[in-house]
Amino acid sequence: MNDNRTFVCSVAFIDIVEYSKKSVADQMRVKEQFNLLLAQALADVPSKDRIILDTGDGAAISFLGDPEDGLFLGLALRDAIAERSDGLLRLRSGINLGPVRLVKDINGQPNIIGDGINVAQRVMSFADINQVLASRSYYEVVSALSPDYAHLFNFEGARTDKHVREHEVYALGKEPAPPRPTRRKPGAAAVHAAAVLEKLGHAANTARAQIMRRPPLATALAVALILTIATAARIALKGAEEEQLSDTAPTKVVMPRPLPPKLPAAEPQPPAPLAKAEPAPKPTPAKKPPRPATEAAATGTLRLNVLPWGEIHINGTQYGVSPPLRDIALKPGVYKLEVRNPGFASYLQVVEVMPGEEIKIRHRFR
Repeated sequence: MNDNRTFVCSVAFIDIVEYSKKSVADQMRVKEQFNLLLAQALADVPSKDRIILDTGDGAAISFLGDPEDGLFLGLALRDAIAERSDGLLRLRSGINLGPVRLVKDINGQPNIIGDGINVAQRVMSFADINQVLASRSYYEVVSALSPDYAHLFNFEGARTDKHVREHEVYALGKEPAPPRPTRRKPGAAAVHAAAVLEKLGHAANTARAQIMRRPPLATALAVALILTIATAARIALKGAEEEQLSDTAPTKVVMPRPLPPKLPAAEPQPPAPLAKAEPAPKPTPAKKPPRPATEAAATGTLRLNVLPWGEIHINGTQYGVSPPLRDIALKPGVYKLEVRNPGFASYLQVVEVMPGEEIKIRHRFR
């Protein structure tokens, strides 16, 4: 893993309810149950696609692979807690999609920091006992992957954290979990190339071992064998890559364009007598009717300057994303303007549009 790499990924923040109020013996027992439950829920996620941070009274998991890994973790925890009857282990969970940076902690172990994990913790704090909440940014991404995922969530409204930052949250309902898509496996070409490399590597190691105890002539033959093996390996890898490309990229066949039929040559015609050409009258350009002054003044203009970007909603109707959207023409009246950017509090402003007036809207999400 490279140091100080930044990713936009899904982060799940899980907290054990009232962990600090328990005795040391109960804390150890609850933490063992939690670790076992978390290991079972993450069994299908490769270790290279996740980073787990122990927060003491819970855990934070950053998923570097598929975004839906966070959803299936929440479903697994929801179902496992529902099957328990002792009530000893109670959880709150929050899932967010945002930027995180991979760094090394003081012990040289991988750690994650950034707004992605911070918002996941804030969303978790809004959850009830044994409830899984998701931020709006995560809901919009995962619901776009499959309609089955969108039906699992219920909109819970907006919540404000201690930093006066507003978060729209979605609760994971009690709908049964959809089937999890199978992860992509290496293709036949890649498996074949790996098998060939393993065989060739074993043969090269055997030949290299024989060099140490053979006379010069045998050594020369062994070197030639190693060079032959290396060349064969290079050819096998190139063939595997070509096979994989041929499986994934369809061949585009270009059909030749048919030639037009050959027409018989026309017989020459005698030249027509020349007529005295009269000068054509000079066309008079049509006059463009003047634009009524009332038409230009019938609307007002909202001139937008939003950084880095935002969704423009006017009276609950989405007009687009700015930038590239710059100007919006509106009829005279009072409008409620809302600028949204996932991960930030929405910007609200009430504007009164007058005929022929230009209103400048400037906002930077921080």
